[in-house]
Amino acid sequence: MKLRIHHFFDIIRDFGSGKDFFPHPYLHSYHKIANIILKDPFQRVEIVIGTDSVCEGCIKLKEHACTDIITHRKDFTGKEEFNIYLDARIMEVCGIEADTVTNTVSLIKVSGKYIDNIHYIYSGNDKSHTEMRKLSVIKGVDNYIRKHGIITSRFLF
Repeated sequence: MKLRIHHFFDIIRDFGSGKDFFPHPYLHSYHKIANIILKDPFQRVEIVIGTDSVCEGCIKLKEHACTDIITHRKDFTGKEEFNIYLDARIMEVCGIEADTVTNTVSLIKVSGKYIDNIHYIYSGNDKSHTEMRKLSVIKGVDNYIRKHGIITSRFLF
């Protein structure tokens, strides 16, 4: 599956916050991809910048780009531009290049880099919201590790 790196960390955040994954009114495939990732720690993914498997079916997807808007920032209005910005920052701190093929457990293993740099990645967002995101990602990673019996040292955080 093709996956934007920020979608992976959104899924882990939502898993950590106890969110249930159901179809969204935009008709995208987030819930389907989340359930696959949560079930299979060895799910192969290709990290992409741009349209991914989550975007499939979305009513906001036009000509392979997201047409949705964001309102929580003044420096971005288009979600596509913001997502590209986020993906570039996350890939930078995690040391992952576009078109890398990996698996979900490998992404879990670099989550510490994401968490350690979360305020840099989301600079410009509300700091308290970013801190809540951080706590939910930490919990999601811990839950994922326990769920799948992944043996790792605490070097993740």
